[in-house]
Amino acid sequence: MSDTLNNEEKLLRKLKRRTRFTQFLAWLALFFTAVGIAAGYTNWLRIHDRSKENSIKIEKINSQALDFAKKKQVQVLEHEVTTNFTKNIDHLNEALKELRTIQDSTQHIADSVYSQVETLTLQQEKSTGVLSISHQDWSLAEVHFLLQTANQTLALKQDKDGALRALKLADKILVKRGSTNLLPVRKQISKDIALLNQLVLPNVQVLSQSIDQLIEVLKPVIANPASSDADTQEKAEETSKANNNDSIVSLVKKSFNEAVVIHKFDKSLRNEMDEETKNSLYHLISLRLETLRLMLLQGREASYHHQIDRIKALLKSYYPEEKYKAFEVIINKLDNVTLNPVLPDISSSLKLVRSLHQNALKEPLIKQTPIEN
Repeated sequence: MSDTLNNEEKLLRKLKRRTRFTQFLAWLALFFTAVGIAAGYTNWLRIHDRSKENSIKIEKINSQALDFAKKKQVQVLEHEVTTNFTKNIDHLNEALKELRTIQDSTQHIADSVYSQVETLTLQQEKSTGVLSISHQDWSLAEVHFLLQTANQTLALKQDKDGALRALKLADKILVKRGSTNLLPVRKQISKDIALLNQLVLPNVQVLSQSIDQLIEVLKPVIANPASSDADTQEKAEETSKANNNDSIVSLVKKSFNEAVVIHKFDKSLRNEMDEETKNSLYHLISLRLETLRLMLLQGREASYHHQIDRIKALLKSYYPEEKYKAFEVIINKLDNVTLNPVLPDISSSLKLVRSLHQNALKEPLIKQTPIEN
């Protein structure tokens, strides 16, 4: 019995040793596995970081490539613009040379015409016997009156045509007067007429017609009341029938429509409005346009353009972009107008006549033959 017990104890000891060795091997395997996993994870993190860096570098390279392509395009455009600019400069220089030639030839013609006029006036002066200017010369007083009228008409009424007519009448009187002493006045009158012809005044009648056109375009389409009543009656009958037949379905649809509301943001506000609101909007814009017409007639420059800006804001807010483009043509035509342009100074001829008249007062009276009409 004792031998058997000893054998069993030995066997148990061996089993315990083997079990411990097996556990040691298992723990050792787990340790090496954990070390491998940690090393692999660290390696994976390094690869991930490098891939991120490489992707960032690739994005930078792509952006730089795009910028490089854009730079090439910009360089090509700059070269084209420079070439066209040099060509245009050469063309402009040639045009300026031609204009200078035309100006010189025109000036030469004007000088020769003025010398011929002076010669003809001298012959006319000898034939009529008018030798000097007198302070009792009624023709000179009439010229003074016409020149003063031209200045006042332009300054007070901005009447370009009236001022031109007055200047031309004064020149005709000087032609009949036929005095070489008055030739500087005629020359100055011609310069004043040239200055006045360069003046561009707003055409009030055309602008007023443009305002009427815009009002007509903005006018809403008014439906026939009889047809609208018939349509509403038919709709009411159809609705009543539908309500009688499918009352439950209609109630469900109604509750669903009241619960769910879908808005389209690209839809203009004018399409969302009812007919009464549309008519009110039309009357508001019409009132602003009539106010614009009043400012046009009164020549109020700042208020005129401010009113156009307010009309533009209204049209942009309540009309779609397609319709606003059609209105924009007329509005820009109204906006690109200067109601109060800078008026030219045409008082030089008047000052010259006054100086001649004052010099005539200092000189003694000289008899002169009457002027033949």
